[in-house]
Amino acid sequence: MTNIWLRDILSQLKWQSKDSAYQALRGTLHALRDRLPAEEAVDLAAQLPLVVKGMYYDGWTLRDKPEKFKKEEFARRVHAQFEFDDNINPAEVIRAVLRVMYRHMGEGELRDVRSNMPKDIQEWFPEEVAPRE
Repeated sequence: MTNIWLRDILSQLKWQSKDSAYQALRGTLHALRDRLPAEEAVDLAAQLPLVVKGMYYDGWTLRDKPEKFKKEEFARRVHAQFEFDDNINPAEVIRAVLRVMYRHMGEGELRDVRSNMPKDIQEWFPEEVAPRE
């Protein structure tokens, strides 16, 4: 299952390196996890494949959650996974990972995650998980 997610990320970003796909997934999941209220972070983890769940929880503590940060800090955290490589567009990476999560998890849980994010971060989520008017 994890390999399917990584292949989908590679396909979305037109990349070759599985390591880069792993970094994209890890960075995005950690930024989401740290920004979510603890209960929602645990709900999200429950939907993840086993190996992805291990990556998600790696280094996590319940202390001081959620961390209150905006879009720029979210992008910075993802970009840090790539040592701030100029060839990496963190917004593009985040959108690709969220699209893959949507494809494999469906809209329910991702809609909950989105609703717990500030408006500026919500812009990165696939339109399918936006609340219906």
